[in-house]
Amino acid sequence: MAITWHKQLRSMRHDRALPPNEQTVTFVYRCWVEATAGESTVWDPFTYALNVEDDLDLPRAGQTVADWDLTLSGTWADYFRFRHVNWVSVDDGISVFDGTFTATSMEIFCPEPTILRQDQTERRRVELYRNANPTAASDAGTAISSTNYADIEGKPRFRDITQVKIELQLRWNTSLVVAGSNGYPNMANAPDFVDKRNAAVWLGFPIGSVKIDGVSVVIDKDEYVRLTYSLLFDPWFHMEQRPDLLEDQQPELNATGNADPVNWYQPYPDTFDFTQLFGAYENKWIQDGWQAWDSPGVACSAEAAAATTPTDTTKKTSPRYTPAP
Repeated sequence: MAITWHKQLRSMRHDRALPPNEQTVTFVYRCWVEATAGESTVWDPFTYALNVEDDLDLPRAGQTVADWDLTLSGTWADYFRFRHVNWVSVDDGISVFDGTFTATSMEIFCPEPTILRQDQTERRRVELYRNANPTAASDAGTAISSTNYADIEGKPRFRDITQVKIELQLRWNTSLVVAGSNGYPNMANAPDFVDKRNAAVWLGFPIGSVKIDGVSVVIDKDEYVRLTYSLLFDPWFHMEQRPDLLEDQQPELNATGNADPVNWYQPYPDTFDFTQLFGAYENKWIQDGWQAWDSPGVACSAEAAAATTPTDTTKKTSPRYTPAP
């Protein structure tokens, strides 16, 4: 006995939302099956779930819209994944059902903000042998010429200096392919930049004053993770005052009983090009906030209205972070 499956598209819906909210695309199909031409027969989408999906070419949970409809490959459909499938009988019958297929996406499209910034102040206690402050990162390794002594017989005073902790949070899609690879961010790259300072002026902070303190990856939602860079601005350029020590590890003293000489010491001598982590588009959002929406720059210059090939920015946020093979 021949079985003929039928489907009819009843409605489509797209809910557009700005990050960090998700977007949805929903398709509703009315489905029935005929054992005899013109007569629907009893069935249910629970017993015949795979049959109806295969025979009627309906999406399965887990597929992207592009997986389901290959003609949409390379468009927005690559970023929407079916996560909910719901069946409801029509008119309380058991021969006709409406299937609702909902695909969601947490993807970020230009000119939406690809990066979130959070700042807070904290303090670092430093030893003070001279009442002096470094003027530039290049002071590292030089002697402090000031005679405005702060120590007493080689014992330093202490001062708290105010630092600024900056957290930059990016969304990472673990399902996308980048640079011939795909998957989770490659944490093996972290030593390339952690504990290194800015090699050039960055967001108005002087050269060498911002240190990459660390990086973390935590679960966000669905196939997405949150990639967070922690950075630390220090007005002392992360330096310390260190006196020359004698064999007994006590500071060498001068005729006035003060530690002498005293040098600027840099415990983090290496620098890094921050543009390898944050491109011009991200820097604009970091610095200008939502003003960047009105002038996102070259990132959106080729974007067409109702574009079928949208400018995706989710994985362009960290060009240094090539994903693991």
